[in-house]
Amino acid sequence: MKAGRWMALSGVGLLFGQSALADSLSESLFLAEQPMVLTASRIQQSALDAPAPVTVIDRQTIRESGFMAIQDLLRLVPGFQVANYYGGSPVATNHGMGSAFPHNQLVLIDGQSVNDPIKGSVDWLDLPVRVEDIERIEVVRGPNEASYGAGAYNGVINIITRLASEDAGTEVVASVGRKDFRDLYARLGRRGVSTDWRISASDRFMKTFQNSATLDSAYRRNVARQTFAATLTRRLGQDRELTANVGLSWGKDEVGSSLVDSYPYHDQGIQNQFVQLAWHTMPAPGAETTLRYYHYGHRQAESFAVPVAQLAIEVPLNLDAKTGRDGLEFQQNRVFSEALTGLWGVGLLHDQVSSKRYFYGKGTVSDDSWQVFGNLDWYWTEDWLLHAGAMLEGHGNTDVLVSPRLALNYAISPAQSLRASVGRGYRAPNLLESDALETYTVAGVPLRLGVISPLPVDPETVTFAELGYIGRFAQLGLQIDGRVYTEHYGSYLNNYGCVMNGSFPDIPDCPVTPPQGYVAMLPAYYAFMFRNGGAIRVDGGEISLDWRHAIWGRFLLSYALTDIRSTGIPDPMTGVDIDASAPSGSLSLLWSKAMSGGLNASLGYYHVGAMKWLGDGDSQPAYDRLDVRLAKRLGKPGDNDEIALTLQGVNGDHPEFRPNSLPLRQAWVTLRLGW
Repeated sequence: MKAGRWMALSGVGLLFGQSALADSLSESLFLAEQPMVLTASRIQQSALDAPAPVTVIDRQTIRESGFMAIQDLLRLVPGFQVANYYGGSPVATNHGMGSAFPHNQLVLIDGQSVNDPIKGSVDWLDLPVRVEDIERIEVVRGPNEASYGAGAYNGVINIITRLASEDAGTEVVASVGRKDFRDLYARLGRRGVSTDWRISASDRFMKTFQNSATLDSAYRRNVARQTFAATLTRRLGQDRELTANVGLSWGKDEVGSSLVDSYPYHDQGIQNQFVQLAWHTMPAPGAETTLRYYHYGHRQAESFAVPVAQLAIEVPLNLDAKTGRDGLEFQQNRVFSEALTGLWGVGLLHDQVSSKRYFYGKGTVSDDSWQVFGNLDWYWTEDWLLHAGAMLEGHGNTDVLVSPRLALNYAISPAQSLRASVGRGYRAPNLLESDALETYTVAGVPLRLGVISPLPVDPETVTFAELGYIGRFAQLGLQIDGRVYTEHYGSYLNNYGCVMNGSFPDIPDCPVTPPQGYVAMLPAYYAFMFRNGGAIRVDGGEISLDWRHAIWGRFLLSYALTDIRSTGIPDPMTGVDIDASAPSGSLSLLWSKAMSGGLNASLGYYHVGAMKWLGDGDSQPAYDRLDVRLAKRLGKPGDNDEIALTLQGVNGDHPEFRPNSLPLRQAWVTLRLGW
C-alpha cells in the first residue's frame, strides 16, 4: 500500500482527536448516550471501550437501506465484499480470500452459530430470520477468536433479533415487484405482566438473475422461501428469566442452466431449523449467569440426471445432505469492583453430517468440540482500560488451541477513544477439509472422485495488530470509527489438483486408495485434495462516518483500503488469485432524509474495485451500484405504517462473482400496516 494512503488514514483519528475541537463542544456531548455493543467481548459495553472494531447496523439503517436480504446489509460495512452467486447461496467475505463458500467469518443468530458444518460457509437465503425480526446486526471487522473461538477467524456477524416485548401488536408487510417478485410478512405479539410472546411468518418468491447474451445468463435461481419464527419470554421473579426462540425456513428453488449438461434445470428443496432455550438469572448486582442450549439443522434435497457421453446414458446424481449442530453454553459475568469486570464460560458443541456425495461410504460424520473462555476489563486509571481475553478449545481434528487477545483503550474524552489491540487465533478445518471423499456414482458404482481429504491438515493461523479511533460529537451529530490494521495468516488451507493411477506425469497422484469398485472414467482421473500452503498478509485501513444534520439528513459513509498478498504458496497461480481477492478500495454511502408530509427518501451508492473471487468464482470488474427508496408515512408521526418504492441498481447492470454474472435489477412497492 502506498505511504500516502497510510498517512491519510492514520491521520484521521488525530485530526478529530485534537483537544481544541473537544473543548469547543458543550457539556451535552459528554452526557450523550453512547452506543452499546455485545459481540466484541461478550460483555455489554460502550463501543468506546470495546477491544475490537464493531460496526452496528441498527433498525433505522436497515429500514432506510431498502435491503430485504440480510447479506446485502453487509455492503454498508467497511472492508466487506458481497456477491450473488447463481450456483449457490449469496456470498460475503471480509477484505479478501472469498469464494463460493467463504468460511472465514462466524455468523450468529442471537449469539449462536449458523455456519454449515460441511464447508464452514453460510446459506444466507436459508436463514430462518427476516430483516423485520432483527433489532440490529453487530459486525466485528477482524479476528475475534478470543471471544468466539476458531470459527471467528476473520470476524463475527451477530444477528440480534428483537425481544418479544418490543413488538406488541400486529403488523403486515406486503411487497410486489418486477419479474414476479412477491413477499408477504405478518407478525403478532403480546406483552404481559410475566410473559411476552411474538410469532411471525413470511412467504417470498424472487428471481435473482436476469437474462443476457452470455453463457452465465443461462443459469437460473428462482427462490421460493417460507419462514416461521416464535419468541417467548417468561419472567420468574425479578432476577430470573426463561427465553425460547424457534425459527424455521423451508422452500423449493428452481436452479440450473439450459446450456450446461452437468447442471440442468431442477428443483432444490431445503429445510432449516433453529431452536434456542436460555435461562438467565441476576442473583446479585453486577452478577449474571446464562445457560443456553441451541440446535441448528439444515436439510437439502437435490437430485437430477447428468448425461455421460462415454456410456451414452444419464447418470442420476444425488446431492442430498443433512447437517445438525447442537450446543450447550454456560456463561457467568461478574463485576468485581468499579475498576474490574469480567466473565468466564464453557461450551460444548456436536456437529453431525450425512451426505453420500461428500462422505462416500462413511455414513454419518461427526465432530465434537469444547471451549473454555474468559475476559477481563480493568480500568487501571480513569482514562485507561486494559482488556485481556483468551479462548481455550479442542476439536476432533485439531490439538488444543489457545487464542489470546490484549487491548488497551485510552479515553481522550468521555466521547473519544483510542484503541490498540494484538492477538492470535486459529481456524479449525471444517469437515470437508478433514474428512471428504466426494464421489459421483452410477448404480452404486463410484466412477469419479471430486474433493478428497486423504492427508491430515493443520489449523490455519492468524496474528493481528490494529490501532483504532472512535469519536462521538453530539453537537455536530457526528460519529467516527476508523482504524489501521495488519493481519498475518499462516498454514493457509487450499485445494490442489491430483490424478488417479498416474494419468498425467506432470500432476501428482492422489494419495488415496480408490473406493471399492471404483472404475476410472474421463474426467474421473482428476480430483482435488486439501493441504496447508503458505502465508497471506493483509494490511488495510477503514473509516466510517455517521453524520446526522437537521436540514440535510443523515449520511452514513464507509471506506476501506486493502492490500492483500500471498507468500510461500507452492502454486503460483493460487498466489496470484489471492493477491487479487480483495479490491484495493471500496466505498458505501447511504443518505436518508425525513421530509414534510411524512415523506422519507434514501439513496444508496456502492463502489467496489476490481477483484477476483476464488474457487468457483472469477475476476469481477469494478462496479458502481445506485439504489433509491421513497416512502410515505400513512399515520401520525411515530407510526410505522407506510407505502414505499424501492429501486435497486438504477444506474444499470453490474457484475458480481464473475464478469458476466449479472444479478437481477429489482424494483418493488411495499405496504406496511400495523395495529
